[in-house]
Amino acid sequence: MNKPLNEKEQLMQELIEDYDQNLNNQIIKIASIYIILSISWNLIFRWFNLPLSRADLGILLLIFAVLSTVFLVFRFTRTSTKLKTHIVLLSVVFVIISLYFGSGYSEAWSYFLLIPIITSLYGKRSLSIFYSVMGLLSMVFVRIGFPGNLSYIADTIDISNRILLYIIVATFSYLLLSKLNMLYNKQVNTVIQSMEMTLEQVVQSFIVAMEAKDLYTFGHSERVSQYAVALAKHLPEYQHEQKLKHLRLSGLLHDIGKINMPEHILTKPTTLTDKEYEIIKTHTSLGAQMVEKVEGLKGLKNGVLYHHERWDGKGYPTGSKGLSIPLEARILAVADAFDAMTSTRAYRKELPLEEAFRRLDQGVGSQFDPNLAQAIEAARPDFLKIYFDCHDPLDEFEKMTDFL
Repeated sequence: MNKPLNEKEQLMQELIEDYDQNLNNQIIKIASIYIILSISWNLIFRWFNLPLSRADLGILLLIFAVLSTVFLVFRFTRTSTKLKTHIVLLSVVFVIISLYFGSGYSEAWSYFLLIPIITSLYGKRSLSIFYSVMGLLSMVFVRIGFPGNLSYIADTIDISNRILLYIIVATFSYLLLSKLNMLYNKQVNTVIQSMEMTLEQVVQSFIVAMEAKDLYTFGHSERVSQYAVALAKHLPEYQHEQKLKHLRLSGLLHDIGKINMPEHILTKPTTLTDKEYEIIKTHTSLGAQMVEKVEGLKGLKNGVLYHHERWDGKGYPTGSKGLSIPLEARILAVADAFDAMTSTRAYRKELPLEEAFRRLDQGVGSQFDPNLAQAIEAARPDFLKIYFDCHDPLDEFEKMTDFL
């Protein structure tokens, strides 16, 4: 199974995609402007019969035609950014080779030094190495293969020094690439940290508003999120840190829909009537609608909506069964049930821990996913630690006074 992209990787890809797209357009525009200027001043020199140009206008016009074609292709066709990048870099190599033959400049070989510099701007190691090597081979080939195209004939010492200079420029361009990657990572880390802090603040605000309506469930969301993460760590699907963070947020917000529930129902000390129970059951759908409307929380919908579904299909709100229930919801169902059983509510006292574990085992295959049985057993020490950490009377009193 392919590992899903985490937020950092996804944001990095979006930034690079946007950067590459802009860079492709800028390179084509700058090259076109340079060629237009070159054609213009060569025409002026010829018009006034000035001995200031040896350029081949035919080659310059060919370059302009190629660049114009590339520009039109980019403008009027749907081409992937990756393909555009290769088209641009191949065009750069073509332009450099053409200028070598058509510029009339005795040191036209130096144009090849632009290839590693331009490729390094993309910040991709493989791309930089590939086109830098292509540029080096092209420079050596045209110099050795066509030695008579210039009035000055370079000897082997000249050629070897040009190769050395090319390698030096390519090396510094590679350092530029590393610098770009460092800046990318720094920018992405800053954005991700800011997003995570903002989301955490939004989530905590929701929890405070929700738990203020029923002090018997104070801390329930935090405990459910901890139980869920402890359980998920024993599953192969949740060995990625970002998925655990996602599950934690789902656990924190799984009951967010209860904000819209009447307080007299939430705090009722006796058994709910059928009508009241139907009202309570709507908290999953209401919660899913709420997180859908908050940018950054939309991905939590499955956990919020389906955490009361049962493996046998007798849950709510959709009656989904088996593997059709999202895995995060199946995990939350276990965590939610365990905390509900081991917490005192308005209508009953908490169950002993051993009884709670026995009921979890009893519910495997009917209420809970049987594929989670081994993970539940493996997570038992973690569940016990979380329970005792969260049920310290002094700590609970401090949290309650801070909350109030």
